[in-house]
Order: sequence, then structure tokens, then C-alpha cells
Amino acid sequence: MFYARLHVTFVGVIATLVDSVVVAEFAGYCLHRLLHSDKFPALSRGHLIHHFLVYGPTQPMRAGEYHDATDHRFSLDNVGIEWLAPSAIILLFCWAAMGLLSVLPVYQALSLCTLLGWPILMFSYLHDRMHTENFWMTRVPLFRSWFLKARRLHDIHHRSVNSKGFMDTNFGIGFYIFDRCFRTLAKRHRAFNWQGYQSAIERYGLDESELVSLRGCSKALFHKEIGSRTVSQNTNRQMFNQMNTLRQGMPRQNVH
Repeated sequence: MFYARLHVTFVGVIATLVDSVVVAEFAGYCLHRLLHSDKFPALSRGHLIHHFLVYGPTQPMRAGEYHDATDHRFSLDNVGIEWLAPSAIILLFCWAAMGLLSVLPVYQALSLCTLLGWPILMFSYLHDRMHTENFWMTRVPLFRSWFLKARRLHDIHHRSVNSKGFMDTNFGIGFYIFDRCFRTLAKRHRAFNWQGYQSAIERYGLDESELVSLRGCSKALFHKEIGSRTVSQNTNRQMFNQMNTLRQGMPRQNVH
């Protein structure tokens, strides 16, 4: 048999898939938590553009399409360097560990494909659809209940900021197993901590004016804001011109 020549068994395949999914979930949880820890400020700032600018406390959580936060910086599709670099290190570490443990090449290939595919499915595809309206899972009874619960927990993650400006709950995406294990699971919304939010904005130098430079990033949402700024600038310019006109029309006083 072909499987026998490869020394592959059904149990071995299932065990490899399950183990790889668990490792991928754990790695995703740890990486997501790391991005909110400020251990690597540059990586944290890249991730918090998504949290505090694109889907910030004054922005809606969902729209007709996903708003990308990686414009004008390195990314693959819409996955930023803050995810890509650590993920590559984790993948290489797992590959090296399997080599040291003399895992069969077939199982290594299966595991690496799973370790790569599962995060793409959960932390990219599913995550992005949590920020879009009318996603197909909301219309399929088999997935509807699970998806809506997972999406609600992700919404809570976006709105949970502690007094130091760190998001500290619900780091999973589709499944929150490790949030339960490490007691970071929150099932209810809490009052938004504006003081903590301001601390984070100041720490990472995130200003709402930066939204204008994010090409293709929710232009409709920020059209009103940009328009109001333009009106304000025009008003200030008119007032300045009027003051100059008045000054020119006033008689000069002679100084003795």
C-alpha cells in the first residue's frame, strides 16, 4: 500500500492535524497577546492602528467591506509585518523541533501546512469577516450561533482597555480556549476606559489625522471629518483676512 510505504497511518494523520491546530491556536493567542503588551513597541503600534484608528471607539465595528490598516507599509495581502515576522519565527521553530524529534517528513509537511493554513483561516479570513456586514456564516444555521458568539467576544476585545491603555481580554478569534485557560476571557462589555485609551494614543503617537493617509481605509467614514476640518480651516483663514483688513483701515498713531 502507498500509505504503508510512507509509514503513514490514519491515527497519525489525525493526531498531526489536531496537534498542529492546537499549537497554531496557542501560538496565535500568545502572539496576539504579545502585540498588546508593548514588549515590542513597533509591532504593537502596527497592530493598534487597526484597533484605535480604523476600528477605534468612535468608529463602527462593521461596514460593507473590511477596512485595511496596512496601507503604505509592508504587508502580504492585508497582514502586516507585526504578524508576519513573529509567525515566520514560530513556523521555523516548529520545523526545527520536528526535525530534532525525527518526525517523518510526511507528517512534517502536513503539520507545516496546517500551522500555516489555520492562522490564515482564523486570524486573517475569519477575523476580517467579523468586521464586515452580512457575512455568509450569519445566514447558515450550522455556523450562525458559533460565529455570532465569537464575533461578540471579538467586539468585547476591541472595547476592553485597561487604565494603562492595554487591551487585556479575548485574544482568541474563532475559539477562546486559551483565554479560558489563562483567565483572559470576558463575556460582557464594560464601560470604555477613555483615560486608558488616551494613554495608548500618546504612547504610540497615534493621531486621528493619520487616518487620512491610510489609502483605501474607510474613506467614507472619514469624509465627514475631513470636510469639517476643511471648513474650519477656511473659516480661520477668512477671519485672519478680515483682521488684516481692519488693521489696514485703522489710522496709525504717531509715537512721540
